[in-house]
Amino acid sequence: MDLVVDAGNSTVKLYAFEANVLRNSLALSYDDFFSNSCFYESYLSAKQGIICNVSKYDSQKIVEQLSSVCFTEFTHETPCLITNAYKTPHTLGLDRLAAAIGAEALSPQRNKLIIDIGTAMTIDFVDETGRFVGGNISLGLETRFRALHEFTGKLPLCSETENVTLMGKTTEEAIRNGVVQGMLYEIEGYIREYESKYQDVAVFLTGGGSHSFEKRIKNLIFANKNLVALGLYATLLYVSKAK
Repeated sequence: MDLVVDAGNSTVKLYAFEANVLRNSLALSYDDFFSNSCFYESYLSAKQGIICNVSKYDSQKIVEQLSSVCFTEFTHETPCLITNAYKTPHTLGLDRLAAAIGAEALSPQRNKLIIDIGTAMTIDFVDETGRFVGGNISLGLETRFRALHEFTGKLPLCSETENVTLMGKTTEEAIRNGVVQGMLYEIEGYIREYESKYQDVAVFLTGGGSHSFEKRIKNLIFANKNLVALGLYATLLYVSKAK
């Protein structure tokens, strides 16, 4: 078994892979991770692992909780399946890079558009030769709701629901429709633009907020909330083979 650790700002996520298949996953707060080893005893039999760490904690402190697993730390210098052609490669978020690697592992030799919806929404492009060309960053779903509430005087704080229509008949409906439909039009607009400029574009949707749009995007090809983990696992295998 191989172990992937995605150490984010507020949670640490563990993914157990075996024979190219994701067997188990677990998300923990750092308090639970550092104090309750019973939560991840099943992950301690891993033979090797990889950690992507953007948290305030030292990577060594995190991996020490995971027995004697030999870890590779994922950085901008880590050998991987794609070429980072970003003009400022070291400013590219490691989660964006890992998601791009995951897309490349699933669809090599194709153009790939990766839409990752979290606190922010990123739209990234990897070409058919495996080059990360670039992308854009926008506001995520919850961030848009909070912005409308916090930067206005009277608009209420709303959240996404299944009932989204073209026209709101109340202020809350107008906010929900505006945020969700606005993001949907934004996403579909990017898809149309990329498909008009490139042939054979594989569209990927991932991230914690992806479930809100999975059924709404008409020409979506791949929806996988674990794309970052898949990219990290693919990198672990790539590094292991190179040794």
